[in-house]
Amino acid sequence: MSVFEELKGLGVDVDGGLERAMGDRSLYTMMLGMFADTVRTTTIAPEEFDGGLEPLIEKVHMLKGTAGNLSLTPIFNGYNRTLELLREGQPGKARAEFEAMRPVQEKLMDCIKKSAL
Repeated sequence: MSVFEELKGLGVDVDGGLERAMGDRSLYTMMLGMFADTVRTTTIAPEEFDGGLEPLIEKVHMLKGTAGNLSLTPIFNGYNRTLELLREGQPGKARAEFEAMRPVQEKLMDCIKKSAL
């Protein structure tokens, strides 16, 4: 099974992502790898939901935008809802949303990492 088929199986809109990459599979694959690097270096710790929220809002906003640009729909939706809840001043619900999305993100990251081998 190709990485694109596997990503589709995880709910990613691969066709939409490829469209944004002008149909260039190599470019899209490279961008997915860059996203995985960004996720790895932009960690979000559960305790961040307990303090000043502005830095957390910035991280979540950046990851949401990047996930959306790559059509990583399942995690885009999770980041989007997390961001909405943070902006509404509901950090507890935002944390729960983020934690619910994390396993899906881990599956996507594993799939993307396999494609880089």
